[in-house]
Amino acid sequence: MRNIYPFGKAPFVILVIAIISGIVFVGMRLRETESRPDLILAIQAEIHVKPYQKAIDQFNKENNCKVVLQRVQKEVLMSRLQSAMQTGCDVPDVVEILEGTIGYFTRGPLENVGFVDLTERLREDGLLDPKNMVQTRYPLWSSREHIFALPHDVHPSCLCYRVDLIKELGIDVTKLKTWDDFVKEGQRITIPQKRYMIDMADDSMISLIILLSQHGFDLFDAYGNVAFDKPGVADVVAWFVHQTSGKTRIAFPAGDGQNFYQAMNEGLDLFFFTPDWRTAQFMLDNPRQKGNLALMPMPVWADENGNQLPGTYKTGTWGGTGLAITKHSKNQDLAWKFAKYLYTKVEDLGERFLQTNIVPPIKASWELPEFKKKSDFYKHMFHDPATGELVADYVSIGEMYASQADGTPPRYVTAYTTQAETQLLNVYYAAREHYLKHGDEGMMELIEKKLKENADYVRSLVARNVFLTRDAEKAAAARAAAETKSEQEQ
Repeated sequence: MRNIYPFGKAPFVILVIAIISGIVFVGMRLRETESRPDLILAIQAEIHVKPYQKAIDQFNKENNCKVVLQRVQKEVLMSRLQSAMQTGCDVPDVVEILEGTIGYFTRGPLENVGFVDLTERLREDGLLDPKNMVQTRYPLWSSREHIFALPHDVHPSCLCYRVDLIKELGIDVTKLKTWDDFVKEGQRITIPQKRYMIDMADDSMISLIILLSQHGFDLFDAYGNVAFDKPGVADVVAWFVHQTSGKTRIAFPAGDGQNFYQAMNEGLDLFFFTPDWRTAQFMLDNPRQKGNLALMPMPVWADENGNQLPGTYKTGTWGGTGLAITKHSKNQDLAWKFAKYLYTKVEDLGERFLQTNIVPPIKASWELPEFKKKSDFYKHMFHDPATGELVADYVSIGEMYASQADGTPPRYVTAYTTQAETQLLNVYYAAREHYLKHGDEGMMELIEKKLKENADYVRSLVARNVFLTRDAEKAAAARAAAETKSEQEQ
């Protein structure tokens, strides 16, 4: 053996295995190349695999083609897809991407974006008609007024709460119409280190951005301009500081995973921001609370008379998924036909809702019987018309969230969203530190100063990207010209 391979028997065996594995791998790759499917769909969420595969099988039969589903990790997709598209490597034809990621692919000139511009296709197929589709979901997948993905969902947010604890504490959730109502009740029942009114993350911007978007604010505007230092943002930041810090706080960050469910089960937090997808997550991860959780609409931002403030929304939104077609696809027309089949075929959306609790942006689907079916997990509380007593009964998750869906605020995402979130978080940290040391005195002035400084910093980053600024200016000019022409014609 040593005469044949001088390093010994074990290394020789390893070498043989490696050679055989290499031959097998090359053979598999050759077979894959020879029989490459018409379309490859790459997704990230395990929950979508079964319903998507069912739709794919039917689409293949109806169109005499071969679409293949591949599930990949988010990190792999984000880190490799962009570089693969730029270098001309083989990439999937259709890709499901997550909220906040479109900016990663649209940081350069529009003509260099690796995804197909879907704007005209959407218009031709009636998907830019507000009667058919929730329009506020498109900004999440747009850059410089060009849409690069078909929205999968709406994700309006409600509040979820423990029915038993609410009853025990004498909280009438039907009277929590405004955030002022909510805070007042929260200050009544909160016991530091033992019980808080609501879970609010203070180590990320998730909770604050939900509240800002409900108030009509965002990190950027429709043209990609930095917008988190607009008048009024400081008021929301100060409100958030008051609820998460100091002696009168009503919020505690429950965290994630086991810590979160422990906080829910022990009653450390009573209310939780809950977009539609999270209801399914709670059902899967915390079945012990079946029949003991309830849903209610988010309170609204209101004036001193309890009237909802102009420009605000009745709900917030958290999360999102979109379907993009890569320019490298050789079957882009088939890919678009498949994308519509997967996301907009109304007949399939009812059964899919029952599996995920996710409300699609296709409005016709909301009338399906599956959306009206009552849950056996979640309740809602209301006053019995006959007795006037506050009672709980099982709720239709579909009706609850669909009633909020068309009122979700838009979210604008750019290549600099992550940096903007970081800068806003830094404003919050500075304001919280000031509040804990000095109280309200000087806090608003500090918040406004920091918002301006940090927003200007992000503006300086954006200004370095000549492609974004140039194209944004063109888009704004084109819109202004179109609006002027429309006014003249009228």
